[in-house]
Amino acid sequence: MKMKKGILAVVVCMFMLNLCGCAVGGKAPSITLDGSLEVKLGQTKAGEVLDAGFTNLYSHINEGGIDSMTWETLYAVKGEERFGDLQAANKSGRSIEFKDGVIFEFSVNYDGEEAVGEILINGVDFQGYTRDQVKEAMAEFEETLDTDKYLCFESGRYEYTFSFGEGSDVLSGVKINDGTEKEYN
Repeated sequence: MKMKKGILAVVVCMFMLNLCGCAVGGKAPSITLDGSLEVKLGQTKAGEVLDAGFTNLYSHINEGGIDSMTWETLYAVKGEERFGDLQAANKSGRSIEFKDGVIFEFSVNYDGEEAVGEILINGVDFQGYTRDQVKEAMAEFEETLDTDKYLCFESGRYEYTFSFGEGSDVLSGVKINDGTEKEYN
């Protein structure tokens, strides 16, 4: 009988920990590049992006490593189109190869000179969206900031920042972070 109560107590504790973890973590963003690669912040490695046919605009970064407690940027390109910038982190106490860096942040600038490829964030292609359309698409998330230049939303540890140009109501860029601080050293 005591054994059953002990097992039940362990199961209840694990269930409660899972509930707490979900609440703290929030709904993880789904970022799909070119209809072929889903990037999961905090999980996808830089090598997976490169293996999916994307190249790094600055390929010399691929050959280097990522020093302990720092990050490097993968400037994702496929053909003539840009697919945003992905920050790859090394949170370990030793250097790692670039391909082993874990993507913790994604950003895209829609106002640049290069053509931007299809990027879906939670199933939505935000390119060309107005402030009101962004708010409608992000209605299930907690709005944390609304200024002339920025609209910010959160879901647990995930932060979404939508940028607007000076005097413009049309989206100029998006940044999504998994809560990782860039100030390691």
